Amino acid sequence: MKNFKLTLLSSAIYVALLSVPNVQAANHAELTKTEALERRIRDLESRLEKLDAATTLKQPVANTVQAAPEIKKLSNDVHLLQRKLEVQEEVVDANAKKAPILEAGEGGFKISSADKKHQVRIRGAVQADNRTYSEDSSGLTDSFDLKQARVWLEGYVFKDIAFKIMPDFAASGNILPDAYLDYAYHPAASLLVGKFKPALSLERLQGDSDGTFLERAFPTYLASNRDVGVQLHGAFDLTGHTAEKVVGPIDTKNQLTYQFGVFNGAGDDGSANNNAKDTDDNKEFVGRVFAHPFQHTGYSWLEGFGLGVAGSYAKPTSANQPLKQLQTPIGRNPYLDYTKTLTAGSIVFANGESTRVYPQAYWYSGPFGAMAEYVVSTQHLSNNVKTIKQTNTAWQVLGSYVVTGEDNSFGSIKPITPFSPLDGKWGALQLAARYSQLDVDNDTFEFIDSNKSANQARAWTVGANWYLNNNALIRADYEQVSFDGGAAKGGSRPTEQVFATRFQLSF
Repeated sequence: MKNFKLTLLSSAIYVALLSVPNVQAANHAELTKTEALERRIRDLESRLEKLDAATTLKQPVANTVQAAPEIKKLSNDVHLLQRKLEVQEEVVDANAKKAPILEAGEGGFKISSADKKHQVRIRGAVQADNRTYSEDSSGLTDSFDLKQARVWLEGYVFKDIAFKIMPDFAASGNILPDAYLDYAYHPAASLLVGKFKPALSLERLQGDSDGTFLERAFPTYLASNRDVGVQLHGAFDLTGHTAEKVVGPIDTKNQLTYQFGVFNGAGDDGSANNNAKDTDDNKEFVGRVFAHPFQHTGYSWLEGFGLGVAGSYAKPTSANQPLKQLQTPIGRNPYLDYTKTLTAGSIVFANGESTRVYPQAYWYSGPFGAMAEYVVSTQHLSNNVKTIKQTNTAWQVLGSYVVTGEDNSFGSIKPITPFSPLDGKWGALQLAARYSQLDVDNDTFEFIDSNKSANQARAWTVGANWYLNNNALIRADYEQVSFDGGAAKGGSRPTEQVFATRFQLSF
């Protein structure tokens, strides 16, 4: 608007000039006056152009100044919104750091704290068996059995305090095989407390779902199954590598391991059932040393070789704990029964020093696997009339081979490809054979009837294990057990022949 007024003024001045009389007829004074007027007009035009330029530059500044309060308010709102978003992100990050981590897979179901210092793992195992006996195995009944039905919790708190609680709903009288705490603070020294497997028989220490056959061999049954006590254990590495912390009653990972424990004492193949209290002050001491001498030495085919020795000492005196009968491995047929005494109504029990020595070894290299162990078990037996010294021995040798090429292991076999026949995948197949023998001290038959208990049992076993995947397994075993003694008039019991299968799910 202001530019328009200035332009109009300039135009009016030009119109006024056009109305002046002819300058050629005017005198010199009028001409001079006209020239001065023209200079005045040019000066006004110059000033007008400068004013237009100045006005054009000042107009946006004026608008900006006018809009400054609104822009400032909008800017404050934006900054406030940004801060709110930052606070929300900080809250989300803080909650994420505290949120538990949930995992589910073939290894079970795990709940871990965000900092990984606490964890609970839910696991389970089911074993369904069938046993079919030959016609010559008189008195034995073909059967379907539920061997295991376990659901258990294991994990750790504050990173170093591990635990395991494992009930078995298929077991009779032993509904809680494992329940322990393990303070695994340092690889060299951890403290295990509760109910667990004493560190004696090598095959007994193998996982209950990881064995090569349906059942363990004779040497296992001269050791306690489970017992209640406390055990110090640890590991070392003599090649400069750092030893791993291992939780539980056995360590198969480190180069040199040890276990030393004190227990109530459960006897041969015994277990502290239903949290039964000890009946005397005498305790059993168990120790074991095991080594993988070629671990980390570069000899890969020998790294899976391990050997060691275990032993126990006790001095039981209670007549309230009768000795447990011994059974054949797979057929579970009693062949040594301490209740079949020569004197009616008498009770045979352990009374005096008891020792066990278990030299043991295994070797796993590629698909090949082998295990061997021997035991000398000495105990004093009493029938409240006299006491005898009994020395029983047992041993076993087993070999296995994974024909599908997977690595053999003291633990379970991990198939390269899980079972999926439509895709041409069949899992892993392991073949195995075993010989096992147990000899009973002849002095034992001063108390029990030799016509009803054998003094020697020998078992040949062959088997095949079909690993469908890392969790599912089908076993098939054939076992033949022959005896010396155990029949009327000094004869031998009939040879036991049994074919057994198992479907197992373990996670």
